Amino acid sequence: MRQVGAASAVGAAAGLAGCTDLVFQEDSDDDDSPAGSGGGNGNGDVPDYQLVELIPPPTELDYESEWEEMDVSMVTHDAATSFFDPAIAGLHDAAQQLGWSANFTGPTGGEDVEEQVQILESTVDAGPDVIITTVIDENAYDAVIQEALDNDIVVMLYNTNAWTVDDMQDRFDRTLPYTGQDNYAAGYVVGLEAADRLESDDGQVTIATCCPGHSALGDRADGIEAALENETDVSTEVLDITDDSNEGITRLEDHITAEEDVIAILGTDAYTWFIAEALEAQGVEDEIMGGGFDLEEPTMEAIENGIMEFTIGQDPYSQGYVPTMLAWLYMERGIPPKDYRTGAEVIDQENIDFALERDDWSTLMSWQDDNY
Repeated sequence: MRQVGAASAVGAAAGLAGCTDLVFQEDSDDDDSPAGSGGGNGNGDVPDYQLVELIPPPTELDYESEWEEMDVSMVTHDAATSFFDPAIAGLHDAAQQLGWSANFTGPTGGEDVEEQVQILESTVDAGPDVIITTVIDENAYDAVIQEALDNDIVVMLYNTNAWTVDDMQDRFDRTLPYTGQDNYAAGYVVGLEAADRLESDDGQVTIATCCPGHSALGDRADGIEAALENETDVSTEVLDITDDSNEGITRLEDHITAEEDVIAILGTDAYTWFIAEALEAQGVEDEIMGGGFDLEEPTMEAIENGIMEFTIGQDPYSQGYVPTMLAWLYMERGIPPKDYRTGAEVIDQENIDFALERDDWSTLMSWQDDNY
């Protein structure tokens, strides 16, 4: 099977509208971004675009009968975090609506690329119709993705894509559709939010990350730094806080104590809530601004309680729901799947009440278990 080519172009700063992903990393003349190439502004430059190749799916189109049940497997690099609960809920909602079977899996001991690849290999051997996976390393997934494609398995990416369009074309002679944030752009939104809320430019903004080397988190950190550089005179520093709560909170507390000029700490990942714990423990929540990424319950509670200023959502529900629906469109109607950007949703005290109401994913998942 030759699968769809889906290349979203990225350009220089295109502006923000409703805090969606309309700010992209500048990319000169080559295609170096995971999202694609281009990026015009209507003045004769190459416009933002998404190139879609019309390539037949591995299934026969049949417009005269009901579609058949398909099997979709979603694989993550970290099944230990509750971050992916809404993605699981979205996956199962879509599968139920389509009459498909669905499975979610990944390393249960935390982020582990090697184990994820092993799980993908087992998944390919099981022969599902669709695999939806994260790709957090540029080189680790090549063989298993090629094996899936060689076996006529539709492969789609979600949440994290470490490959540029050129990378995918070189590896697979196609681009794989991606559902998720433009991580650089989302980081830029965090930087803009922080710049707007800072009371002074005199100091340091610390960017806290759980996983140095993780491609998406690196892109977010770069976006944060770029926005702060463009909008303020603050200095920045990146701090490794690990994905262990005890270690991460301790590192943050030590950092707060050692760096007297810190005026804000911004997270890049689902462990942003470590920042809230450290700020409150040190009694500096009114002096040091906290913000970051994702909608983990402790992060949301910290915003509700005034410990942190804001966080950025990336719509993980759609990261499960949308690629499943796009796979159906491709396999049953021949419509090539496209990149779907889930945007950068700002959550703060103005909308925290509804955000908490909406994000009761455990209740939805319990209902799904009883009814699907």
